[in-house]
Amino acid sequence: MHSISVKNETSEELVKQQGIKMKESLLSHIASNFISEYENVANSSISYLLNKYTTSREVLKNILELNDISSYFATELATKLNGRPDITGLDINGDKQVIIEGKFWAKLTDNQPVNYLKELSENGKLLFLVPQKRKISLKAEIKKRLSGNDERIYIFSWNEFLDLIEVENNKNYNQALISDITQLKELCYKMDNEGMPPLSQSDLDPMNGKITYQFIDLIDECNSVIRKWEESDFKGTRSTSFKGGHSFYFKAFGFGCQLCFSSYHWFTYENHTPIWLYIMDEEWKYQEKIDHYLNNFDTKNSFNDGCSMYGIQLKTGMDKGEIIINIVSKTREVLIELNKKQTINYALD
Repeated sequence: MHSISVKNETSEELVKQQGIKMKESLLSHIASNFISEYENVANSSISYLLNKYTTSREVLKNILELNDISSYFATELATKLNGRPDITGLDINGDKQVIIEGKFWAKLTDNQPVNYLKELSENGKLLFLVPQKRKISLKAEIKKRLSGNDERIYIFSWNEFLDLIEVENNKNYNQALISDITQLKELCYKMDNEGMPPLSQSDLDPMNGKITYQFIDLIDECNSVIRKWEESDFKGTRSTSFKGGHSFYFKAFGFGCQLCFSSYHWFTYENHTPIWLYIMDEEWKYQEKIDHYLNNFDTKNSFNDGCSMYGIQLKTGMDKGEIIINIVSKTREVLIELNKKQTINYALD
């Protein structure tokens, strides 16, 4: 089966880790103050780069694994039946060799990707440019719409694509290209971190508010259950609410823990769960060995964001009682397993 190609470098994550704050450029300033369609601005900028600079076209040719590349790129080129792609690359015969769909947080349209694929020439490719944090979820959504994978589809983040152009430009340095890329990067950075997708009817469904409220309530009920564990210690700990979430702290099985509902982690991490367990040592300090234990226990749901994190999966059809049992039992299972590994390693030491 063919696979959708997803590039894995994370330049945006490096910016985050290093605490770098991008400066506002003229392009990002104009877009944020006078233009509501950020995606149109970004896509027009990509089209401009491709039409003006051979370096940009060379990068596109390489990442899409093409023998040659279109020499002309048009924005908003309408089709008879299959919508209006953001950017279309035409070959010398006028055939559609490349379609680029640039998105920040807007949803896929009805034509994407199935009908766009119909517009491509025999060896044509479809490229999605999206925020780094959206790549995994977009891949899953595309796969669902296609009922499988398609080797003609590639997914890159905006910065990954622009980074590659910068690298290629070093071979024959062009200051004008670097200046243009810097401005577009700053716009993309702004939208990656501040952008909000257009509201849909489903977004405004009052059930969304009810579910969020109930997740917060569930965390408090898990608190009551875990307090009854013989192994738990809540002395000096507290419950706390934060932007997009609610949590409580406790100690158990030799670890300092925080169990939380996080709407941010829900959409950010690829396992897409709203319930998270942070695990530290008894002094509430990060320990690299805990990451190692978690990865051995369950790699798919183990993450590190400056702290060891475990995403607790929920299943459709669970009622309130089943959700609480699932969260509490998984929390206990994880901590017991990590405690065993820690005890064994202490013995070996």
